[in-house]
Amino acid sequence: MTNSSNFIARLADKLGRPTPTSVEPIEVKVPIHQLNSIEERMETLLANWDALGGKGIKAKTPEEAANTLKEWFNDLNPQVLKDNTMIIWGDLPDFAKATLAKLHWAPQSFPDISIDRSTRIAAAAEAPLGITSADFGITQSATLVLMSNSRRGRSVSLLPPRHLAFLAASKIKDDLSEVMEELLSLETPPAAIEFISGPSRTSDIEMDLSIGVHGPIEVYLVIMADQ
Repeated sequence: MTNSSNFIARLADKLGRPTPTSVEPIEVKVPIHQLNSIEERMETLLANWDALGGKGIKAKTPEEAANTLKEWFNDLNPQVLKDNTMIIWGDLPDFAKATLAKLHWAPQSFPDISIDRSTRIAAAAEAPLGITSADFGITQSATLVLMSNSRRGRSVSLLPPRHLAFLAASKIKDDLSEVMEELLSLETPPAAIEFISGPSRTSDIEMDLSIGVHGPIEVYLVIMADQ
């Protein structure tokens, strides 16, 4: 008898039951979360994102996105967002760059700040807003998936108190399994993968909910509807 067989036999004896000689397979049916259209995925993702405490829109043009960003950030000192204090990924999509240009924002590009890693991280920690793209969105959990590399530092989405992400509508998936299939098919894996579902939150200390402990206290999402 193998060790596992001995263990099962002893356990059955302790329970006063006969030792099982075979195992009946159990059929497990997992409900499939599947939406019918990109439009439905966008609406569901935004609804769930809002329920988690984030703000989000779908925009067909940079002009449309810029108008909403003005509303979202009009509580901030406008000069703060023009003095090179924001920080962005080095490979933002053209839609995002055009949106920032219409706002006359002049952010710092994360990879261009310095060759010294600690200097880049310190700049991200002092920035009022970090701007990135998102590689995937998951409707079921309202999750953004971000893949990091040398031009896409994790600090940009983790250290500033506010995080703004741009997501192509075509990259919205129904559930995590679809995203994992995409990630497993990559020839070169990313340096890191982030899963972001709303503002950072924790209840580790006396079950008291705290927002922004391990990441941004505010999160914003622009879905690029025609991409």
